[in-house]
Amino acid sequence: EPVRVARAAVDRACRGELPVEFENGPEGPSIMLRENAFGRALDNLIGNAVRYGGSAKVSIEYDGEFAYFNVDDPGPGIPVELRSEAQKPFTRLDTARNQDGGSGVGLGLSIAADIARSHGGKFFLEESPTLGGLRARISIPL
Repeated sequence: EPVRVARAAVDRACRGELPVEFENGPEGPSIMLRENAFGRALDNLIGNAVRYGGSAKVSIEYDGEFAYFNVDDPGPGIPVELRSEAQKPFTRLDTARNQDGGSGVGLGLSIAADIARSHGGKFFLEESPTLGGLRARISIPL
């Protein structure tokens, strides 16, 4: 169940005292998800959103063909021209989203993209329509 998997990731983040909220929307159809792997993808996206944006909001949307898992933050975002580069393993962008002194190796987004593809889906980085920062979005076919 998409909602259960997303809520579990938000609950893990909240137990870690991260400022994350789950925006509960309509229940959609069931999707076959490898829960541990998909949970790891969401954990990585939530961690990045909180690290670079200060907080995160997780939501799920459906359009009849896909379920979309969204992780939004109010931070500085990633410039459009650097978004595909940001998804490559070991990439550390020299932008406002990299003000943490360069710690870490930059695997979170590439892991999320790989897990999305392994579920037959896609991974996108967009401007957050709700918070103004970055939206990390995974689409999974229904």
